[in-house]
Amino acid sequence: MDIKDVKEIKIMQHSVRLLQIPYLLPTTKEMNDPKANIYIKYLLVNISSIYFSIGALLHMIFNLKKGIADHIDKDIGNILSYHGASYFLFRYMLNLRSIVLLFKQFSDFKTFGKPNKFDERNERINKWSKIYIYYHSCIIITMLTPALLYIPQCKQENLEKNLEEVCGLPMATWLPFRFDNFPVKQIVYLYECYAVLVVYQTAGFVSFTILALCEHLVLRFEHVEDELVIALNEKDRVIRRQKFYKAIQYHQAVIEIGALLNKCFSPCMMVHISLTGPFIGVIGYTFLTHIPLDSTALLIGWLISTYIVCYGGQRLMEASISVGNIMHRIHWYDLETDIQKDLILIIIRSRFPIYLTAGPFGPITYSTIVTILKTSYSYVTLLKQTM
Repeated sequence: MDIKDVKEIKIMQHSVRLLQIPYLLPTTKEMNDPKANIYIKYLLVNISSIYFSIGALLHMIFNLKKGIADHIDKDIGNILSYHGASYFLFRYMLNLRSIVLLFKQFSDFKTFGKPNKFDERNERINKWSKIYIYYHSCIIITMLTPALLYIPQCKQENLEKNLEEVCGLPMATWLPFRFDNFPVKQIVYLYECYAVLVVYQTAGFVSFTILALCEHLVLRFEHVEDELVIALNEKDRVIRRQKFYKAIQYHQAVIEIGALLNKCFSPCMMVHISLTGPFIGVIGYTFLTHIPLDSTALLIGWLISTYIVCYGGQRLMEASISVGNIMHRIHWYDLETDIQKDLILIIIRSRFPIYLTAGPFGPITYSTIVTILKTSYSYVTLLKQTM
């Protein structure tokens, strides 16, 4: 596809604006030539939140040295989720230039025209984007506020078990000085809120972006199918042949976009899928004794993020296969022999679907969810036997 004339991104306008805030996409002016400073800005923002995880790790280590194993499962869950989300974003940034190229290819309507339902579908995705960001903000708030509600319970537990936990923080952390007083504790609380927004909020929205891009690729496959039907139902033989071969070129171009989509997000999905099982297992082990609101919110957020990418992958697979299911929409028996042979090749090619993959873990579809839940159950069983 020719993207030299594409000067602006014409898809997912709401998502693009949100991704530009944490430097996950370049500004509109730099979209055609992303500068190195966007990587520097992203790294500075991400590194500024890293003590969120380091503090949890040090808290767990010092407690274990004292022989205190209370809430170790929560520490492990926080460390896993933070590093998983952070590395997920890091792999995204490594492919930023390819991701920008992907956005521009979806914005090219000059080469093969605009899909018939583009405006309607794009508007729907923008609405989903707004709903998702509101939902995810509610998840984040639910992660951050329960600690304030549990302060009396935390203080009582400190007295009963002779602990020195700082009550009222979203996540237990360690500092080389006492910080259970005003305003230091409030500053630590605000820092943890900031770290959660920087990592979890942005990672969650990247998951939605993957779903939205899959939807735009689904739309392109639907457009290919429509163009093939229009071409093959054309009465004039010369025009039919011209339209048919252009539709074939379009199909090949959309397949190449699918390959680019995989190049951009397969490493991200590998991180996502490989850590989702252990994380859900740790949280599931926590639920055997009690069900904390903050861990529940984090679990729900992680599960929804996993589901939406699996949903996008399933939709993409089905749409790429459906291109070959056009025989009932055309009078194939009236076509020339050479076109019939080319049509057979299209049908054969469509039997090899385009997948969203997770590296060596294979395609991302609904079956991935079942695999993850099985893995999570194994981790719950292992933790139950060893802890």
